[in-house]
Amino acid sequence: MHATPAGSLVPLFDRLGGELVASADGRVLDVDGLRHSLQLDLVRLFNVRNGLSIAQFLGEAPTVLDYGLPDTLALSPQSAADLALWQQVLTRAIALYEPRLSGVTVRVTPDAHKPAAARVAIAAAAMLGRQLCQVRFDVVLDDRAAQTGARCA
Repeated sequence: MHATPAGSLVPLFDRLGGELVASADGRVLDVDGLRHSLQLDLVRLFNVRNGLSIAQFLGEAPTVLDYGLPDTLALSPQSAADLALWQQVLTRAIALYEPRLSGVTVRVTPDAHKPAAARVAIAAAAMLGRQLCQVRFDVVLDDRAAQTGARCA
C-alpha cells in the first residue's frame, strides 16, 4: 500500500486502492479538518460489517472489498479474552483501511455505565504537512453502532 500525502483530501477508496490524486479543488486540511476527516472515516469503518468471520479477518488478507469489521456481536465486553480479540480486530481494521494513521495503539475496556458496551481508546499519529499530529479517539461500541469523540493533541 502506498503512503498517503499528508493533508490531502483523497477519497477513502482512492487511498486504499493506491490512487493518490490531489483533491479536485486543491484544498488541504488543517488540524481540525484532519481530525474531523479521520473521525468520520473511523466511524464509517467501525459501523460497516464485512462478510468475514473474525478468524478470517485476522488470519487472511482482506481486500478493499472486505472493508469494515467482521461480525463482533458474539464478543462480550465482560470477557477479558473477548476484549483482547476485539482489540486485535480494531487494530487490524485500522491498519488495513486507515493508512493516514501510524503508530496506532488500541485499548478496549468494558464500559462502566453500559454492561453491553465496550470503550475503545485509540491513539495514533497522522502527518499534517511536515508536522506530526497526535490524535486520540474515544469510541463506544455496542450492539447498535460505534460512536466517537476525538481530539488532536
